[in-house]
Amino acid sequence: MAHKQADIWVYNPGSGQHEKEIICAEKWLRIIYESPVGSATLQHLLKRKMLSRLYGMYCRTRQSAKGIPQFIEQNKVDMTGCQGPYNSFADFFSREKQGITFPEAPDKLGAPCEGVAFAHTDISKEKLIAAKGSYFSLAELFDDEALADAYQGGTMLQIRLAPANYHRLHFFDDGMVTGVKFIDGDLFSVSPLAVRRVARLYCQNKRALISFSSQHFGDVVMVEVGATFVGSMVHCFEENERVQRGQLASYFLPGGSLVLFFFKKGMFTPKETLLEQTLAGYETKICVGEVL
Repeated sequence: MAHKQADIWVYNPGSGQHEKEIICAEKWLRIIYESPVGSATLQHLLKRKMLSRLYGMYCRTRQSAKGIPQFIEQNKVDMTGCQGPYNSFADFFSREKQGITFPEAPDKLGAPCEGVAFAHTDISKEKLIAAKGSYFSLAELFDDEALADAYQGGTMLQIRLAPANYHRLHFFDDGMVTGVKFIDGDLFSVSPLAVRRVARLYCQNKRALISFSSQHFGDVVMVEVGATFVGSMVHCFEENERVQRGQLASYFLPGGSLVLFFFKKGMFTPKETLLEQTLAGYETKICVGEVL
């Protein structure tokens, strides 16, 4: 199937077909990241974070709750396992989902969150793929050259959460959180529309690095990347705390967002369909807890 370059298509394993993604606020994203006239000024405003702060304040008001039904309808939000009512859009955005299960088999890795995923094995720390034609350095992302060296040749799992997705992150295995580092930065969108056009976007955005010593997959670095209208990632754990598979790790406040997972060489091999779709340039839809 021939797809237009400007559209975003993702693979749906349920149907076995590629589907055009519903892009929240698509008109504005295209103006900001594709228009040569308006992009410079609007991108500057996003970098200053003022729009994200104002939007975050509004999303915490009761008035914002009135837009929830329309948002659910327009973005085809799956509300299975979610219980309202919600007092604000922020409450709805960080909603809890009941009935989430993770694989019982210890060697099976369940998706830590919902979204669309890329997976790359035998990664090069000097040139990791963010999107077609867009790359970044692991040392710059981590802000730590020695830590980047440890993941040379390993596996990277990238999960992008659109605004319509369930925005809670769960631990995929038993283990211990051994370190947390916050790196301040910008709040560019993590939509492919932006990633293709903003050089080293992941390394420019605000992010949190969580070092996780997992029982069955070794030492893992989880990188939560903030984005437009996502000013905060709320952690639900303490450093040096022992955690269990499926336990809530964190949640994002309103907006799209992205999480990157780095595994050392030989510790995790993604399923073949995910790797095949990544190689073909398509993200794959995943559900939280689904075997990856």
